[in-house]
Amino acid sequence: MAKVLRIYPVIFLMSFIYLLSGASVCAFGQTPKIGLTLSGGGAKGLAHIGVLQILDSAGIKVDYISGTSMGSIIGGMLAVGYSVDEIENFAMTIDWDKTFSSRLSPEYVHPGRREDYYKYVVQLPLEKGKLKFPNGVIEGQQLWNTLNEVFFSEYSNNDFSKFPIPFACVATDVETGESKVFHRGELVKCIRASMAIPSVFTTVEIDGRKYIDGGVVNNFPVDVVKEMGADLIIGVNVNEGLRSADELKTPIDIIMQMGLYQDSRVFLRNKKMADVVIEPDLKDYSPASFYDAANIIERGKQAGRLIYPKLKHLADSIAALRSDSSTIPPRHFARAVVVDSVHYIGLNKVRSWFVRNTMDIHPGQKLSAYQFSGAINRAFATDYFNRITYELSPGTDTSHATANFVFDEKPFGQVGLSINYNTFAGVGLVGNISTNRFLYYNMTAYAKLLVGEKPCYSTGIDYYLSDKQIRWFRFESTGNYFNFPIYENFKAYSEYQQFYNRISLSYNRITGKKNYVSFGYGSYFQNVKPKINYGFQIDGSFSSSEFFLQWHHNSLNRPAFAQKGHNITLLSAFFFNQEASLSMKDENGIAVSFKDLGIEIKNYLQVKLNWESYIPITSKLSSFSQIQAGYNFNYKQDFINPFNLGGTNSFLKNQMVFSGLNEYEIMSKGIASLALGWRYNVMYQFYISPVMNAAVYNFDLENPVLLNKDNFVLGAGINFEYLSAIGPVSVTVSYSPQTKKILSYINMGWSF
Repeated sequence: MAKVLRIYPVIFLMSFIYLLSGASVCAFGQTPKIGLTLSGGGAKGLAHIGVLQILDSAGIKVDYISGTSMGSIIGGMLAVGYSVDEIENFAMTIDWDKTFSSRLSPEYVHPGRREDYYKYVVQLPLEKGKLKFPNGVIEGQQLWNTLNEVFFSEYSNNDFSKFPIPFACVATDVETGESKVFHRGELVKCIRASMAIPSVFTTVEIDGRKYIDGGVVNNFPVDVVKEMGADLIIGVNVNEGLRSADELKTPIDIIMQMGLYQDSRVFLRNKKMADVVIEPDLKDYSPASFYDAANIIERGKQAGRLIYPKLKHLADSIAALRSDSSTIPPRHFARAVVVDSVHYIGLNKVRSWFVRNTMDIHPGQKLSAYQFSGAINRAFATDYFNRITYELSPGTDTSHATANFVFDEKPFGQVGLSINYNTFAGVGLVGNISTNRFLYYNMTAYAKLLVGEKPCYSTGIDYYLSDKQIRWFRFESTGNYFNFPIYENFKAYSEYQQFYNRISLSYNRITGKKNYVSFGYGSYFQNVKPKINYGFQIDGSFSSSEFFLQWHHNSLNRPAFAQKGHNITLLSAFFFNQEASLSMKDENGIAVSFKDLGIEIKNYLQVKLNWESYIPITSKLSSFSQIQAGYNFNYKQDFINPFNLGGTNSFLKNQMVFSGLNEYEIMSKGIASLALGWRYNVMYQFYISPVMNAAVYNFDLENPVLLNKDNFVLGAGINFEYLSAIGPVSVTVSYSPQTKKILSYINMGWSF
C-alpha cells in the first residue's frame, strides 16, 4: 500500500465551487491546467507507469509534465504521444540489464573475436602507457540506442513545448552543482543527461557543459511544472528520502543516497507545492530492481487505486468546466527517414573509410531507428569507440534527414581484469592487455595471463588484410601448467604435472555473419612428470607439428547461459614430425619401451566436432542439445594426444564435457557423446538447467562393433546458474551409474 497519499483540500473546495456555479473559469481566471511531476528513482520509477494507468482510467488530462531521471523517460514518452499501455509494454519487454550496459548482442561482434568478447569485469583504457579512468562506470551505449529508438519521431522537434503535452526534464551541472531545466534541445541527449547517475553513468556534454542526474539537486521537480503554467499539480514520488544505514544494501543504494543529500531541502519544498502527492510503497525494492518491473508497476497501480474516486471526481469536475471536449489526436510516429547525406564527427585516429564500410549507411537509403542502432552497434563492436551517438537534421521534407554521427574514440590500448574459480583449476586472477593498433592500423594484439594455482598464458596478433576485416592472419601462442589425474576404471590412481605450449599461424576468412574458416600450421610441446604415482610411470616430453583446417559458427544470443542459437566447431588436423623423449616404467619400476606397450609414433589424422544448439520453447524455457565427437585415424599412441571426456566447462585440450565424470576420467582415441537438456529462467538472471548425456568411447571405426558394455557411459546433472557482475556462476551436481559417484562442481567467472 502507498506509504503517503496526500490531497490538499483546495482541490475539492474548488471542485465544489465549480459544480455549484457551473462557471467556466475559476479563481485562476481560466480552466485549471493540470501538471504532472514524476520523480527519479531508478527501477522504482517504473511505479510511475502504474499510477499513470489509474490517472488515465480516471480521465485525468495532463497539460504539463516535468520529470527527473527515470521520471524523465516515462514523462517524455507520455509527452510525445505514447499511450500508457505502450509505455507499460515498453517497460515489460525491454532487456534492462542490456540497456544499462555497454554489452552488445554477439551478432554484431566480428566472428573471429566473438568467443572472447566482453569477458572482463573491469576494462580500462590505456593511453601513452597510463591508465585512463572514465567519469562513470557505464557509458551506456545501448541506453543511447534505446532512447533514440523510443524518441525517433521527435528528431525534428527541438522545442519540448510543442509536444502533444509540453515537457521539461532536469539535470545537474557537474561543475557548478546547479539545476538545469531543459525545455528545448536534443530530447535524447537531455533525457540521457537527466539520468546520468553520478559515478555509475558517464557525464553528458550539452553546449559545452557537462551534466549528471537531475536527482542530485531536484529529484522531484514540482517547481518546474508550476513555472510551466500548471495550476493543479499531481506529483508521483518513488523515493523515500534519506534512508538509514541499515537500509543501504547495494552500491547503487549508497550512490542514490549521496545524490539525495543536496536535494533533501528542495524536495521538501517541492512536496509542499504539489496539490496531490502519490508515493507508492516501494520499500521492498531498490533502484536496481528492474527484474521486478511487473510488481513495481503494480505497486503504482495500488497507490493510485486508493484515491481513484477522488481522482475521478476531480477529472469530471474539470471536464465540466472545459469549453470544449476535444482530446489530443492519436500521434503519428515517424518510423523511418530517407538519409540525404551522412557526416562523421569526432574521428581522429580511426579512418572514416573504415567507419563508412562498417556502418554501411549511404545517401538515399530509407532507415528506421532500429537500422540506425544496428549500424551504430556494428561500429561500436570494433572496440574503437567509447560512445557513438547521432543527430538527425530535417531535410527537404519531414521524410528526409541529414545524419550526423558523433564519435568518442577510445585509446587504442586497454587493460582488462577478471577473476575465475572452478573446481578443477582452482582460483585465478586474469589480466589482459590489448591494442587495436599494433605497429600498423589493421593489426591488433593481446597478451593474457592467469595467475593462480594453475597458471595459463595466451598471446596473439591479428593482421587484417583490409579495412573490411574479412580476411586476416592470426599468430597465437598459448600455454598452461597444471596437475591432472589419471583414472583406471573410474578411479584415480596417479597424478601428473604438465607444462603445455602451442604456437600457431593461420589464415582466416569470414564465410558469413556468424562464421569463419581457418587454415594453418601449429606446433606444440608438452612435458609431463609424475607427482603422485602408484603404478605405470611416464616422465619426459613430446612435441608435434600439425596442419589444421577449422570452421567456426557462433550464433548464440549471449556468451554465457545462452537461450537460443548454435555454436559449432568442426576441426580436421594432420599431425606429423612427432618427437617423444619419454622414460616409462611399469608397475614394478622396470623400464619399458613404446614397442613393449604396442605404441607406434607415426603421422595421424584427427577430426573433431562440437555442436551446441539452443531452441527457445517459451520466453523462459529453452531446450539444449550437444553433439561432441572426435576420432584419431591411423593412431596407435595411447596416451599421447588422446581425447578426454569429463568435466563441466570446456577449457582443456581435446576435452569433451560430460555430466557425471571428472576431467580426464576417460581418455580415448575416439569418443562420441550426446547431451540433451533444458534451461529455465527462474527469475532475473537465475537459471536451472537439467541435462542428460551418454557417450561411447574406445571404439575403432575399422571394427563394425562400436558399442559394448565396456565402452558406454551414462550421466545426468543439474546446473544452478547465475549471470553475475563477475561473469557466469554455476553449481553443478551430477551422477553416472557407471562410476556410482555423485559429483559437485563450481565455476565462478569466465574461464580462461
